[in-house]
Amino acid sequence: MIDIFTQLKTSQKLSHNEKIVANYILEHPQQVIGMNTNQLKDVCFVSTATIYRLCEKLGIAGFSELKVHISSSLKEYIHNKEEFNYDFPIKKYQTHYEILNKIKEDYENTLTTTLNFFDLENLKHAVFALKKAKYIDIYSSAGNIYFAQNFQFQMQEIGVSVNVPIEEYHQRLLASQSDKDHLAIIITFGGRGLLSNIIPQILSERKTPILLISSYDYQPKYATPYYHLYINPYENHYNKISSFSTKLSILYILDVLYTCYFNLDYDNNKEKKLNYYSLIEKTNFK
Repeated sequence: MIDIFTQLKTSQKLSHNEKIVANYILEHPQQVIGMNTNQLKDVCFVSTATIYRLCEKLGIAGFSELKVHISSSLKEYIHNKEEFNYDFPIKKYQTHYEILNKIKEDYENTLTTTLNFFDLENLKHAVFALKKAKYIDIYSSAGNIYFAQNFQFQMQEIGVSVNVPIEEYHQRLLASQSDKDHLAIIITFGGRGLLSNIIPQILSERKTPILLISSYDYQPKYATPYYHLYINPYENHYNKISSFSTKLSILYILDVLYTCYFNLDYDNNKEKKLNYYSLIEKTNFK
């Protein structure tokens, strides 16, 4: 699911020399398509074996197949990298019609980029961790709290309780009471403040599994098992009109998690939800 450029950016398994090759490809993708292995190794000052080890770690058979993947994803990569400004998607004096289309383009690019960041194997493990957990707790802050509460409501509709502490003291208290039977979902763009240190430290001491939803730039080293799903990283944390892209990316990820969870026991979850609302509707007319 993850496209080749996203893999090159986010892979944590690459050696120093392999990262040199990956960074060169990210900076010069069009030139690499026209190269052979000897030309690439010479320009990167690495061995041929390094290039083939990189391909192997990316799950690709060889350099020729790597170039095919680069070529097929190139148009979208260039578009995301150079053409669209997530921080200021509209310009001064644009008409309402232009604003409508620019926000639409922002959303379309955000959904495509977030989709490309999904690793199906990692997503599967995250969903099974949700299913296995006796207790699900979400730690977030500011505007992201509303998305956490929306996920909480979705899960409640199928009879699953989710805790969303809002106040800092309540977050610390819940984390300190957590254990391996809990799953802690941490939502943060770059791991700032309480969510970067204190809460994860408490959860690690309590041996609580963590599902991290963040930008790929934030790569913490938790002592406890954790899963990582990526928010679209191309929006600045402060210097922007609004968090159009980040908000939609988080909502998309949480909706995917809910729907995958729902699908694990589709018929039963559907029946529970319909029965709950049937009972609510009956009581409304009494």
